Parts: sequence; C-alpha cells; structure tokens
Amino acid sequence: MCCTGERVNVTREAHTSLIARHFSVSKIVENIQRYFYWPHMLESVSRFIRGCSLCAVSKPSNRKLGLYTPLPMPSRPWESVSMDFAGGFPLSRKGHDYLYVVVDRFSKVCILMPCKKEITVEKQLNFSFKMYGFILDCLLL
Repeated sequence: MCCTGERVNVTREAHTSLIARHFSVSKIVENIQRYFYWPHMLESVSRFIRGCSLCAVSKPSNRKLGLYTPLPMPSRPWESVSMDFAGGFPLSRKGHDYLYVVVDRFSKVCILMPCKKEITVEKQLNFSFKMYGFILDCLLL
C-alpha cells in the first residue's frame, strides 16, 4: 500500500523515467502494480498522464483535422514532379553529403542527385531545368 503523497512520485517516476518513456496508461499501471498497490490506481494514473504536457504535445490525437484531398494525376511524364532533400550522409569523395530527390508523379521514376547541404535555390532549379526542361507542376516536400 502506498500513502497519498508517494503515489504521485511513484506515478511520475514510472511515467517519465528513461525506461518508461511516457507509455500509455495501461502499461504504466502494469509496471506500477508489480511493486505497489493503492485503491483507484487506474484513475489516478490516468489523471496524471492526461495532465502530462509532453504527452499532450507529442502524441498524435485520434481526431481527424480535415479531409485529405488527393493531388490530381498528371496526364504525361514530367508534367508534375515531387522534389525533396535527403541527407546527413557521410561525405562522399567529392564532398557531397545530401541527395536531391526528384520523383516524376506520373511514371514514378526517381532520380537521386548528390549535392551539398549548402545548395541554393538557383542550383536546385538549374539541376531540374537542365535535365528536364520546363516542369508544369512542382511539389516541394
């Protein structure tokens, strides 16, 4: 049995320790029940976790914020492309540490071009226009 003042400390330690890592109510209760017991444990742990500001900010909610509208399908290759950067890779022999990723949304062709982290918009557009000409629709990710 735990006294009232210790319940909050036990719950806080079980919920915020590096091992627990802000798990759900059921997992926290299961862990606490291994060593402690008090009446209405589920309700008190649930109330504590609902008040956890880190959980409220970082965990996704189950409510839908709006309907997703799909992008229109392009009618021919290279009419619409998606572009993004993937990076943080080890330096290559030429000093590249990022990849410039271009995906044609019609044919799903993916082109990976090595680049440096400090690439400018002008260099990025030169990559695209030199290889593919004028692109009607561009989706930057």
